[in-house]
This record gives sequence, structure tokens and C-alpha cells, in this order.
Amino acid sequence: MCVCVCVCVCVCVCVLYGRGEETSSHHFLHCEVASLIWQKVMLWWDFSFITPQNLWIHWDCWGMKGYAKKVCKGLWFVWHAKIWVIWHARNSKIYMNVTSGVVDMVEEVKVLSWRWSLTRLKIPTCMIYEWCWNLNECIRR
Repeated sequence: MCVCVCVCVCVCVCVLYGRGEETSSHHFLHCEVASLIWQKVMLWWDFSFITPQNLWIHWDCWGMKGYAKKVCKGLWFVWHAKIWVIWHARNSKIYMNVTSGVVDMVEEVKVLSWRWSLTRLKIPTCMIYEWCWNLNECIRR
């Protein structure tokens, strides 16, 4: 008697762009949508670096060792806000069939990170237009 066993391998395709396997590194760093958002966020911050392959290495790089603690904290708020916005966009696409544009997502990153900074950073209050216009100045106060 011969017994055949079928193994079914399910590969999830990137929800936001439709290309590539949806892994955490792809979804948050290397998906075309995520890459565009990172580029725009880094332009806003007036900084750039090469995106590493791994999400955890990216997190470590974003901490900018050697900078003042409050600067690192402010940048981590931006990092977390970007991750949250991507995750929220993914879920909105899956569960509500709502697609968010890159520009709207970047604006959401700015607003969300600003709101978090108001309650968690020990810096003089920065107005939303200041935060969006000059992030470096706001987190260095």
C-alpha cells in the first residue's frame, strides 16, 4: 500500500504592491510602496542611508548611535510611526479594500510621530507645521 502525502506551501504575496513575498523585511522595507515612504521620510529628515536587508538592523541604524538621547527618541517615534502606518495600510487594503497613497501615508507618519512626541519627548512644544517643516530643529530643542 502506497500513501501519498501532499504538502501545501502557502506563499503570501505583498498586499500593497502585489509583487514579492510578504515577509516583514519586504513589507516594511523593500516593497516599492515602503521604499518610497522611506525615501520621502528621509528627505523630510534631510538624511539618507542604504536600507539594510533586515528589519532589526534597520531599527538599530535608525537609532543613530552617538546622537543625543532625545534625538534618538524622536527618530524612533518616526520609525515606529512609519511601521504603524504601513501595517495599517496593509490591513485596510485586506479587510476594507481601501488603498492609501504614498503621499497620504507619509503625512500620516508625520502627524502620528508629532502626536507621540508631544506626550513623550521632553522638548518645548513644537507645532505640527514646525514638525513637518523642520524635524531636526524640533527634536533637537
